[in-house]
Amino acid sequence: MIRDVLAGALEEAGFKIDLPKGAYSIMTDVGPFGFSDDVAFARHLVEEVGVTTVPGSSFYSPPFLGATKVRFCFPKRIETLKEAANRLKTLNTV
Repeated sequence: MIRDVLAGALEEAGFKIDLPKGAYSIMTDVGPFGFSDDVAFARHLVEEVGVTTVPGSSFYSPPFLGATKVRFCFPKRIETLKEAANRLKTLNTV
């Protein structure tokens, strides 16, 4: 299952995830990576790792409730997810 490719890559990279049962995305905790908030972490992923995600604060009201989360979507080609998995291996947890 495509979801499991992304979930495995995220766990291997050090993310804590809740495996979705019916969604097309995985919300993760970014706390172990030492960033001040979700937006800073999302920006780092784009600029330094080459993987795009959505800051968790954009899904919460008030936004601070999602400040330690980001969302990864997985309706992608398997090759795209495998490339993202390779790129995520460059992340380091604190």
